Amino acid sequence: MSQSKICVYPWSHVNINPNGDVWPCCHQRGDQMRVYGNFKEDDIDTIFNSESARELRRSMLQGVLPRDTCIKCIEYEKIGIKSARLWANLQPWAKEIIDNIPNTTKDDGTVENYKIKFWDLRWSNLCNMKCVMCSPDWSSLWVQEIKNKLENFDDKTIEKENMLRAYKQHIKHDTLKIRHLPNKQFIDNHINDVEHIYFAGGEPLIMDEHWYILNKLTELKRFNVKIKYNTNMLKLDYKRQNAIDLWKNWDYLKLSVEGSIDETGKRAEWIRTGTVWETVEKNIKQVRDTGIQTFSNTSVGCYNVIRLPELIDELYELYYSPTNKKAQVNLNPVHNHWCSIQVLPDALKRDILEKTKSWESKTKSKTNKIEAIYHELQKPHDPDKLKMFWKRSSWLDLNKDSTLFDHIPEFAELNDQTGNQYEKFRDDWIEKSLSKRISSTNSNLCSSVSY
Repeated sequence: MSQSKICVYPWSHVNINPNGDVWPCCHQRGDQMRVYGNFKEDDIDTIFNSESARELRRSMLQGVLPRDTCIKCIEYEKIGIKSARLWANLQPWAKEIIDNIPNTTKDDGTVENYKIKFWDLRWSNLCNMKCVMCSPDWSSLWVQEIKNKLENFDDKTIEKENMLRAYKQHIKHDTLKIRHLPNKQFIDNHINDVEHIYFAGGEPLIMDEHWYILNKLTELKRFNVKIKYNTNMLKLDYKRQNAIDLWKNWDYLKLSVEGSIDETGKRAEWIRTGTVWETVEKNIKQVRDTGIQTFSNTSVGCYNVIRLPELIDELYELYYSPTNKKAQVNLNPVHNHWCSIQVLPDALKRDILEKTKSWESKTKSKTNKIEAIYHELQKPHDPDKLKMFWKRSSWLDLNKDSTLFDHIPEFAELNDQTGNQYEKFRDDWIEKSLSKRISSTNSNLCSSVSY
């Protein structure tokens, strides 16, 4: 057995998604995801040794990382960034599992006597925000937002517009999403084996199942389990419980609360719609000052890379304290075509790259994976992506009291340089909505994006 292409995840990990699909991990990319099985149709123990799972293990045992599943790790390792695979193989529980693969794994890839050590739980799209880079797949609020917006357009317009047609398909699939687990057997069966849990969503802190697990671990005094959160930091309490009261049972290095914070102030409130910055900021400080490990997970796209050094300094200052000395700003490039860094013109990206590298040589702020952002900044500008940015941004701003430019004023100059495409798309959306001849809607659409 060659260990050079082994990833411990297929032997120890499940990633459960809002529609019930179970993936090898959350890092796979592509149009066609590898799915082990579906949590609504089969139990985890059946899914863990499905044909798809066994096939992945066989490939790795033959020294092959399948590109259709592992492309993100392959590309990261090419440019010298520690990939999720390499990170996983360094976890305390990983060595024993990898060393025992010859004893636990049959020729067909079946694993016997396995222990699922790492749970990545995103089993509901229940959310209290509708972030611009997100979709109905991951946010229940996006479902209602799209339904409301699509009401402004007739069926013929929706069918002709690729973007609207895709959104319509997305919300059709919402009925397949899990709102609450039908039973908690998986949790109860494996709670004594788990070593690491990642809570995401949706928004985990408004999910019943999250609180069931956290209370179960507390009841069993399993404070050695490493817990990591991806949360928007809008809410810390739920049904008369406060997360901090339970989190305090874990040692500082055993539990981390990672805030999905991509901007501050008004900028944050456009990028992650539903953000109340005053509340989010207060919650971050409360967690930080309690002595709980917390830092920012920042998705970097065209909308915030334009002031990346300033943003990192602001976030680092917010998260750092004598009780949170491991604070850092984790940087993850956005890959959605319409809001990726490649939306920006090459000259602007060169300026950002030069400014950020100069800043990095002087700053005391700590970051993680800034090399990935540099890599994205060096990719060529894509005019089609910029066009789609204006088109989608103007659509997102319909029926709002403010616009992209009110929150992120730097884009006003770029809009001027590109022939005021935002306004052209806005006017086109309004014109297309007139086919429904609902005067009140037309009035709202027009007034909400006027200057």
